[in-house]
Amino acid sequence: MVLGIKWTNLGVYLLNKLAALGSLLVFMCLYLLLASGFDLYDFTEYLSNLTLWGLIGGYALIVTMLIDFVTYKWIRVTFQTSILLHALAGFIVFLPVYGMNIFSVIAGSIGALCACIYAFSYAIIRKRRIGWVLLLMFPLLLSIRLIDFTIKEGWTEERTNSSFSAEFERFNGRNEIHISLKKGEEITCYLSIEQSNEGGHGFHVLDPKGKAVGMEMIEEQADTYEEYTNIQSDVFQFQAESEGTYRLIVRGHDLEGKIEVNWEID
Repeated sequence: MVLGIKWTNLGVYLLNKLAALGSLLVFMCLYLLLASGFDLYDFTEYLSNLTLWGLIGGYALIVTMLIDFVTYKWIRVTFQTSILLHALAGFIVFLPVYGMNIFSVIAGSIGALCACIYAFSYAIIRKRRIGWVLLLMFPLLLSIRLIDFTIKEGWTEERTNSSFSAEFERFNGRNEIHISLKKGEEITCYLSIEQSNEGGHGFHVLDPKGKAVGMEMIEEQADTYEEYTNIQSDVFQFQAESEGTYRLIVRGHDLEGKIEVNWEID
């Protein structure tokens, strides 16, 4: 019976910690939404790095439980001191990697603020278990990141076995161009983006496993033609390390214009 009570208390303790982490995620997501100008595509891109989010969450849980263990076993501290210990842990995490510089100070200050939010959230949630509703943040965010919020207005496209082109009035998000390659084949891509506004753009390539492919840039010039300074042209190569479908992903940020891609396989 006593063992059952202990396990119950441990379960409640862990749920409270996870709920506090969910509360921190709420604040972080609100910040990311504001920073992206409520651009849902950019927001889901921030969420897509599960490794980074896992490191943040894992570090937060390990540190907070370590602080609890130390203060429970050996040193009794006040709530204010506990907050300071969490803030210190959030601040120093960047020092071993980046050393003492302005970036570490800024990043550490943000980390300390996040740690304080976490500690305050836990203090509230442990008294009111209604805070467990914050556990829903984890499946909610995992679901949201799977939604493609790409916006394509006035979009028309054409595709052949060795080319792709699209014209659009507004492109905000990503467009995937699938290219099937055999192991050892080398592909040369000619990518041209003509823009009619000040929107941003970029591109990268993913292999069949979804990993980024290293590319050799053969030619890169901002002004392809002197009379057309709004045309960006890139020529790059890469070799297929495995057989499958490779994805050339072109990104646009409130872009208006035209995309043309041609490729040769050797």
